Amino acid sequence: MGVSSLEGRQRMRVRSRLLQVGGAAALLLAVVLAFQAGLVDPVNLKQFILSFGVLAPFIWVALYLVAVFIPYATTVMTIAAGLAFGTLWGTLLTYSVTLFASLLPLTVARRLGRRWVEEKLARTPVKRYADLINENAFLVFFYLRLIPSLPYEVQNYIAGVSRISYRQFVLASSLGVGPILFILAFLGDSLTDPGSPEFWLATGIFLFALVAPLLYTLVAHRLRRRPAAHGDPPSS
Repeated sequence: MGVSSLEGRQRMRVRSRLLQVGGAAALLLAVVLAFQAGLVDPVNLKQFILSFGVLAPFIWVALYLVAVFIPYATTVMTIAAGLAFGTLWGTLLTYSVTLFASLLPLTVARRLGRRWVEEKLARTPVKRYADLINENAFLVFFYLRLIPSLPYEVQNYIAGVSRISYRQFVLASSLGVGPILFILAFLGDSLTDPGSPEFWLATGIFLFALVAPLLYTLVAHRLRRRPAAHGDPPSS
């Protein structure tokens, strides 16, 4: 390997590390500013967005493109969309933007982190599970989108360091993300009348969506253990 090639790789590593540090600092600054402005509260966020009048949807989109990098921030944004624009339009707006916005953190993670992650996992027991994810990438991310077992933003980063293609990821997202977006928008819309039947219905559906992965895991674990518990008696 030539000296110039080695120096080029070193420069790329330094550049990658600088981008990682700069990105982390930018996200931290965005979180601090959001807290200071009270934008972590969907009600405050709704008032802020609607203060721009006819530009409100565009302001929401701009904020969402930043929020997609911050864990749980898009949940607040989706609730705020339902609160500001209603269940139907809030769902449609979030759904249309989500399919594009999720590609941003995926691309960043793929460019800056996938090679590093693969090198770290190469000789560890975790590589087996990483290979399983890569072999079944579409189904894995479809179910992750459908059932909110992990924060939406974290799913994007995991996808970035996996081998899922952009086409598979967009398709998995478009098919799986709709129900939870509707639930969050419905919850946000119902906040206009706390205590109403719609509010309690939306809250109940949202809580069920959160605990559904745990319930599924418990039931599946019990079903797997049942044959062992009721196996044939030992022969004499």
